[in-house]
Amino acid sequence: MYDVAIVGAGPAGSTAARYLAKLGFSTCLIDKCGFPRDKPCGGGFSPQLLEEFSYLKAREDSFAVSISKTGVLHPRGRLVALRGRADMMMTLREQFDNALLNEAIDCGAQPLTSCRVKSVQASKEKVLVHTSEGKVVETKAIVGADGVNSTVARETGLNVRWPAGSLTACKVMEIPVNESRITDYYGEDREYHFFANFGGRPGYGWLFPKINTVNVGLGIVTNAGGSLVEQFSLFVKMLQHEGLLIPSAEPDCARGALVPTAGPVPCTIVDRALLVGDSAGMVSPLTGGGIAYAMRAGKFAAIALAGALEREDLRAKSLLTYQRAWQHSFGRDMKRQLIAQKLFTSSIANTLFEIGHRDLKLQDMVAHLMASGSTSAATAARIVGRVVWVCLREVLH
Repeated sequence: MYDVAIVGAGPAGSTAARYLAKLGFSTCLIDKCGFPRDKPCGGGFSPQLLEEFSYLKAREDSFAVSISKTGVLHPRGRLVALRGRADMMMTLREQFDNALLNEAIDCGAQPLTSCRVKSVQASKEKVLVHTSEGKVVETKAIVGADGVNSTVARETGLNVRWPAGSLTACKVMEIPVNESRITDYYGEDREYHFFANFGGRPGYGWLFPKINTVNVGLGIVTNAGGSLVEQFSLFVKMLQHEGLLIPSAEPDCARGALVPTAGPVPCTIVDRALLVGDSAGMVSPLTGGGIAYAMRAGKFAAIALAGALEREDLRAKSLLTYQRAWQHSFGRDMKRQLIAQKLFTSSIANTLFEIGHRDLKLQDMVAHLMASGSTSAATAARIVGRVVWVCLREVLH
């Protein structure tokens, strides 16, 4: 019997497995795919993540593709754009997730890849994980890191169904582009771009230049209506028309994904089980980015489970430290992002962009927000304060 079985070897699951194995707990890491495997995703995150998880610096060469230094945020209608300096590290998920999995394995986690979980059966003494291949994994506790369609979330009752409007459907493609042409199109800073509410529908679009690929994606809230395929085709054509994308890019090669963008589920723990990452809705409502949140949650989950295993008490009450840890770390942050999301989709959005366009420092602050996905109380207060200051300055002049 394992101490912990983790379903899903993405950033959340592999991080949890790494910390648990490092602490000496027997850990099984299960994933439906063989590795390395790709995943539809922008593949961008703040370089500060490597400071937070410093053990990844030794593997940086295996996944760090490039760093973009300038972000551009386009409002609906694209009348005014905000351009600011904020570093974003670019990666390919195939390489990044493989590095995280190898780190977990090197620390002692036991991988069980190319193995799909069919059902989860919990009792007072243990949890049985049944796979479609007929295997049964016996464990004291289970972690659901298996994404937006999480089997663990459904089987444990933590998230049987996502509420209407809480999911964003995305189309993503990684387009091969010669490195010299990337410099021609996006400059030495490799400008990355975000687009708010393309086509008037709630959601976001992005363009991330890397070394020899450009990642393009569009997400639309699922209950907004309209065809995502059609909108993505129009999005690609718009990028080409604006000179932001090579003319030969074809939207037919795009892959689909669902992203939870309405904030985390209210409760992420039950007896012997907890949820991390996308399975718990730990994704930025502003940008759809979830790598940093997933890894933080994975670390918090490992610490909470380690304590519960040492106490030999895996009841939900004993796992409350995990719920409290992620809520304190980024739960309130996501509530602020939901407010910011409503502002960016409101009728005053263009006014806010016009104000931001008049101040370089404010543009840098907004770029940092988009690159890091963080709207801490301090960040939010500084942005609001700067907006007020810019308005007063313009009135006085």
